[in-house]
Amino acid sequence: MRIRVEEPRAAERFWEGMREVAAAAARHQDPDLYHSIVKIGRAALAQGVELVPSSGQFLECPVCEVLPGQRCVNVPKHPLEDNVLHVERTELAEKALRGEIPFPIPLR
Repeated sequence: MRIRVEEPRAAERFWEGMREVAAAAARHQDPDLYHSIVKIGRAALAQGVELVPSSGQFLECPVCEVLPGQRCVNVPKHPLEDNVLHVERTELAEKALRGEIPFPIPLR
């Protein structure tokens, strides 16, 4: 499969692939895959690939504490509504990828 960078959905398809790798990392409990996701994500952002909201899936959720690669689950007083991830998880990923905060352990 080839993804042309100028394709309208290139960024979305890139992050879809990243989510698939995150799911594999969770399935196999492989911290090396998590580190690879971070490296690839940083390189992509440095090259101008836009961040899509669901990219926080490679981090542990600070709200429901699911593992990287897993979808968030509803918790009391903090429903997901129509989202796949809690907003806090997505915000954490955006800040970490921009370098505003360090990546959570074990992703450093």
